[in-house]
Amino acid sequence: MARNETKPSRLTVKILALVLAFLLPTVGILPVASPVLAQVPVPLPLPLPWAAGLPVYDHVVIVVEENKDYEQIIGNKNAAYINDVLKKEGASLTKCYAEEHHSEGNYFWLFSGSNQHVGFTDKIPSHDLTTGNLGEGLIHAGHSFKGYSEGLPEIGSMVAEEDHYARKHVPWVSFSNVPRGKTVADSSNLRFPQDFPSDYDSLPTVAFVIPNLINDMHDGSTQPAIVAGDKWLRQHIDGYYKWAKQHNSLLILTFDENSQFSFTGGMTDPGDKDPKKANHIVTIFAGAHIKPGEYAEEKGVTHVNILRTLEAMYKLSRSGNQQFNALKAGIADDYLIKDVFDVTP
Repeated sequence: MARNETKPSRLTVKILALVLAFLLPTVGILPVASPVLAQVPVPLPLPLPWAAGLPVYDHVVIVVEENKDYEQIIGNKNAAYINDVLKKEGASLTKCYAEEHHSEGNYFWLFSGSNQHVGFTDKIPSHDLTTGNLGEGLIHAGHSFKGYSEGLPEIGSMVAEEDHYARKHVPWVSFSNVPRGKTVADSSNLRFPQDFPSDYDSLPTVAFVIPNLINDMHDGSTQPAIVAGDKWLRQHIDGYYKWAKQHNSLLILTFDENSQFSFTGGMTDPGDKDPKKANHIVTIFAGAHIKPGEYAEEKGVTHVNILRTLEAMYKLSRSGNQQFNALKAGIADDYLIKDVFDVTP
């Protein structure tokens, strides 16, 4: 009886060929070089354009207050300095929104365009961060950056908490690509007011000032906390503000989040019709070349748009991305705050 021979199918042949292609180089039968994965550099996002005539400030100081609704501050007589000086003379952004609850992530959004996956429970990052951020970008571009924190026990300290100081409000400490030395010269992690220069010409290009947990309106019942924070701003920031108006410099006052409390925290949605759920906050630009008034900024802005505005001003690569709920609400990643500025011919 003749033997029945079965020919291999085309599929079987293809599979065998693929197996041999992987195995032969490893056993030395064919002199085939192992494949090498090409290292393709990922280009950084280009700086956003900053039109000629818009100001490029010698100095910008950003002060961050805590946990108050827009409606709790604007028009409140207990916030007399904010309303009667900064808002009256500055540009008040009427639709500015924080990105999340609780506090910590919002500081990272403002500084780096991301919450850096720190979670929503105000825990200090467990490892150094190396992603792009405002401080690193400024220094790389030949400018300067410093952060001044009230209650920081010593220059360069990495302590999580001490008395009324809280590192969760000081994002630059967590980035290894921002100087963290032990002197004013080689650290971006400085004390307020001890290391804050009395000669404002000596300030860095951009500086953050972080009040302690009492003076940032965080601790205490609502109205006494607002009184304390407003008084602190008048005592400690008004000198710089008055100087800034005559010296091509800017003050930005903003808040980390509103007062809406959630045990679990999480991302908020600026498109929500309830301003509490939308995380509506006060932000004021005040200083030189500012047109006083209230500005809605189209669909609104977030901390990321404040960051984008500074990045464009100093021709820095963009860090991070806009929060996804903000994008859905029509707040673009590349939207810049420009209409608040006087344009010079």
